[in-house]
Amino acid sequence: MKLKIHSCGVSDCPPSWNWITASSGFADYDLWTVFRGRGKLISQTEEQTEFHIHEGASLLLSPNIRYKAFHEPNYPLLVINVHFDFLDDNGTPIYPKTLSAKSIDDSEFMRSLLMRTVTLFNSNREYDACTYLAAALTEFEMSEDLTSPESDSVWTHIVHEISAEIDSAKKIPSLAEFAGRYGYSERYVGKMFAKLSGISFSDYTRNSRISKAKTLLRHTDAPISVIAEETGFYDACHFTKAFRAAVGISPLAYRKNP
Repeated sequence: MKLKIHSCGVSDCPPSWNWITASSGFADYDLWTVFRGRGKLISQTEEQTEFHIHEGASLLLSPNIRYKAFHEPNYPLLVINVHFDFLDDNGTPIYPKTLSAKSIDDSEFMRSLLMRTVTLFNSNREYDACTYLAAALTEFEMSEDLTSPESDSVWTHIVHEISAEIDSAKKIPSLAEFAGRYGYSERYVGKMFAKLSGISFSDYTRNSRISKAKTLLRHTDAPISVIAEETGFYDACHFTKAFRAAVGISPLAYRKNP
């Protein structure tokens, strides 16, 4: 099959964003891929289907179906979309695929394919753009189905977000704070974090803090009290005790012989 792109672009959605297509839907296919944020997309067929969308969610929206979408204002969507047709050998649009939704494992790779598609199409290089779109569609087809909000694929994304914040934030939120943010009980978030990361929330947080401390001890002359504050410990004494328990030697000994 050949491809023909009609339009494409990047949508950085404002907090108030929501989206409803015309009653007849699109005249072509839309590869609609999310790279930031959280929300829902609903297909209004006879059997209405609701998809919980997040970073890495990718949907091949079919022609002639009405769609509605919205996001959480505090987690606005960033979406790359490509409107296109599948063509037969005579250049006539064909409709070989129905609505499907995938969870892209390597979202950065998918993003690079789609951004090249957009850039090349806007540079009047449609043939080259279609080559990258074909690669993106192959990645799409090889990915696992996007499933319910309780599924491991969605929780993998949530655990990834939590881990990333732990590893980057100076003041790490508590498990209770993360639970309130995502709308689940503290016990359930802790259970899912341990299931998918293979380590408890508290142990992951401790390891992240110790890792940051090792970097500061090795590459800076910052006093122990400053390093304790930078890595989220109560004071130098608490930091030294936790560091010795994790590493086996004191922070000062580690600084001398990392």
